Amino acid sequence: MTDTVLVAPRALPRTKLAPRADWLLAALIVGPLLVMIGRLAPLPTSELFSAFLSVDHLPEKARHVVSSIFFVPIGAMLVVAFRRTLGLKVLGFFRPILIAMAFASTGILLGTACLVLFLSFVAGVRPLLAGTPYNTRIPVLLSLVAAMLALLLMTGAWWQAPWLERAAYFPVIALCLACESFARVLERDGLAEAGWQTVTTLLCAVAIAAIAAWPGFMQFMMHMPELLFLEAGAILLLARHLSFRLLEGWNPLVRRQPALGTANENETADRRHFDD
Repeated sequence: MTDTVLVAPRALPRTKLAPRADWLLAALIVGPLLVMIGRLAPLPTSELFSAFLSVDHLPEKARHVVSSIFFVPIGAMLVVAFRRTLGLKVLGFFRPILIAMAFASTGILLGTACLVLFLSFVAGVRPLLAGTPYNTRIPVLLSLVAAMLALLLMTGAWWQAPWLERAAYFPVIALCLACESFARVLERDGLAEAGWQTVTTLLCAVAIAAIAAWPGFMQFMMHMPELLFLEAGAILLLARHLSFRLLEGWNPLVRRQPALGTANENETADRRHFDD
């Protein structure tokens, strides 16, 4: 009989950006800044840049579509800041952005309550599907989420409750993707990790929605579309030079167990205090 030797898995090295990315970073920051300087009134390029490098002339309906285009890079920058600088995991890269977009239809409080309700439903139904394959379990959960969303809409119409109908305006794609990610983390890492990633996802989504809803912010972005390149540079800057991961591994929902030696020392101290 041969002995089986277990080898610990080797940690994968963190990816490092190539040095030439610094040139791209410099171009993404310096280029937009030069365009912004060229807009200044005393310069001869001011009128040209203001006329052609802007989307202010678009009709109102088109401006609404363009605002969603400007929304995505803002969300991406904040997600990268959460993940790389703070070291906080979220339920997938696009989930906070999609949830922030949903908040524009439902409001932050109602949208958060709706999301928590559906995630709690997923956590409750999941044990009933134990033993079924993943590619069967997830579609069943997503179908039930869509059915509950339709039920919310019908209930709001029946009770004449506009706020309940508004909760049903939560985009079904964003809701299903969040529930799918939540179910995957719940299955892999447990309820505490899934709950904490839900909290960080909501915090990131609220931050994105708050910045996008800042009075005049979107108008400013549409007046200066070169800021999109500056945002790309900011994302690269966060990833290359500000990847501190300050809170990586921190989860306040996980109760830390004391080490065995510490537990024995505490028990001995308690006995000594009792004897005294």
